[in-house]
Amino acid sequence: MTLRTRILLSLVPLVVFLVGLGIAGFLQLDRTGGRIDAILKENYASVQAMFQLNEATERIDSSFQFAQIDRGPEHEKAAKDQFDENWRAFEEQFRIEENNITIHPTEDDLVARLRTLKEDYHRRGVAFFGLPRGAPSRTTIYYPQPGDPGLFGRFKEIKNVSGEILRINRESMERARDDARATTRSSLIAFGVSVVVVTLLVPGIGWYLVHTILGPIRAMTEVAHAIGGSGQLDRSVPVFGRDELGQLAVAFNTMTRELRKYRRSNLDRLMRAQLTAQATIDSFPDPVLVIDPSGRVELANPAARSLLGVAPGSVSEPGTTWQPPESLRLPVAEALQIQRAYQPEQFDQAVTFRLAGEERTYFPQVRPIRDPEGNTLGAAVVLTDVTRFRMLDQFKTDLVATVSHELKTPLTSVRLAVHVLLEETVGPLTPKQTELLVDARDNAERLLALIEQLLALARLQRPQDRESFQAEDPIELLRRTADTVHARADDKHVEVHVVAGEPLPSVGVDSTRIGQALDNLLNNAITYTPAGGRVTLSAEASDNGVTLVVSDTGVGIPAEHLPHVFDRFFRIPGQSDETGTGLGLAIVKEIVSAHKGDITCVSEPGKGTTFRLTLPAWVGEEGGHREQ
Repeated sequence: MTLRTRILLSLVPLVVFLVGLGIAGFLQLDRTGGRIDAILKENYASVQAMFQLNEATERIDSSFQFAQIDRGPEHEKAAKDQFDENWRAFEEQFRIEENNITIHPTEDDLVARLRTLKEDYHRRGVAFFGLPRGAPSRTTIYYPQPGDPGLFGRFKEIKNVSGEILRINRESMERARDDARATTRSSLIAFGVSVVVVTLLVPGIGWYLVHTILGPIRAMTEVAHAIGGSGQLDRSVPVFGRDELGQLAVAFNTMTRELRKYRRSNLDRLMRAQLTAQATIDSFPDPVLVIDPSGRVELANPAARSLLGVAPGSVSEPGTTWQPPESLRLPVAEALQIQRAYQPEQFDQAVTFRLAGEERTYFPQVRPIRDPEGNTLGAAVVLTDVTRFRMLDQFKTDLVATVSHELKTPLTSVRLAVHVLLEETVGPLTPKQTELLVDARDNAERLLALIEQLLALARLQRPQDRESFQAEDPIELLRRTADTVHARADDKHVEVHVVAGEPLPSVGVDSTRIGQALDNLLNNAITYTPAGGRVTLSAEASDNGVTLVVSDTGVGIPAEHLPHVFDRFFRIPGQSDETGTGLGLAIVKEIVSAHKGDITCVSEPGKGTTFRLTLPAWVGEEGGHREQ
């Protein structure tokens, strides 16, 4: 027997019982309703008719009595009108009763008797009002005489017959009411017994279903938890029969058997893949390691093991947790959490390690590892050894600094000689000689400015030449810088305005270097702002720092040149100062980077340019200071 058949057969008795109970309840309610309808339809109408017929009879009898009191023609007419009006009501109620004779055997005889009395009573009444007003014979017609009941006697007989009819219908209503109560009582008893039977039947069916269905399911769930939780693929499910649950148990056991085979083959394949992957990264000379989402090392080549001191994990034992250096913590976290790759492009983003007593420089790359569905599996970290390139870059910087320094001394002498000749201290000059010497002086000044900027760049790229930082008020920095360029701004008719807003936290800076950066930005703004324009300096709070803003209303920078404004020797075609070297903004960026800050540029041709220089807030202790 299938599971479906078993469930259906278990529920059939309950369904049949509930259907029978519903039908019986419907019939009982219909029967009770029929009883109540019989009360209203057969008896209540008769009771109402007899009650109103008695009322009309009382008023008819009153009209005879009023007529015997002789108070004039109006009184006589009123009595006659009362008789006619109430007789019509009498006739109407009699017709209702005549058409609503119930099943009581004597009611029909009583109605026939009432009909005879009604006709005689009406005849006597007409004769009564047919006599002259005040005639003594009216008394004879109204009161009983020997052998003649009179109007009053007929009145009493009609009252007796109508009262009997009223009694019969009231008794019928009471019997119908008692029958309805008995039916309701028996229905309640039947429903109570049915509820008790259902209450006993449902637990029995529930126990049967739990025993035959939930028992195997519970056993299967226990085995599934054992397999899924601890990988006990040797567990099997007991087979209780050949129904659907039995077939499911057989299929489940077959599945676990195949999984055992698959796990054995998969372990072999996984071991080969791990050995292959390990051999592959071992062939790289640079340190390479792979970490899982929790930071544990899964793969690492010998270079990474010796440099970082990590050990990869195996199938049975997890690897060590790698703690990246401070500069790589955020890139590694972003690669694992939001799958953002990290590939720096500048030497100042390189990391330094000591290996065998020697300082080595590595260029880091962090790449997230995803599965086909896009889920994060881990991250790969590659450290490219750039120690030789770093030394070459340092050699280049030192060479530029040395050559610039060596050129500065003779160039200063040449510049001095040119100034002496122009002052005609050693003799007069011809106009042509003066023109040539002025040109030589301008070129010497330009060359000296270039050498000064090259020396500044070289000093910035050597950390040992950076001075200690100290706390400075941002608004005071801007005011000091504005004071240095006021004369040049006034000559060009450009307004320089410092906006002092709410108090801001101090910034940790080298005041000389940051002053040089702000001076470069201000001089650039004045150079490219036409007469009547305005340069605005302001400061505002930002996340964990302060942003210095230098904004002008100058010619602006085309969008295609914005990405290159901080490149060395870059000059905007068509609008650059002829005497410029293209190093000013590059120096600004180097100074800001040395302060661990950031600088951005926003510009629109014809509307001006805004530089936003963000510096970290100063966090210091009494008697000391530190760089952020």
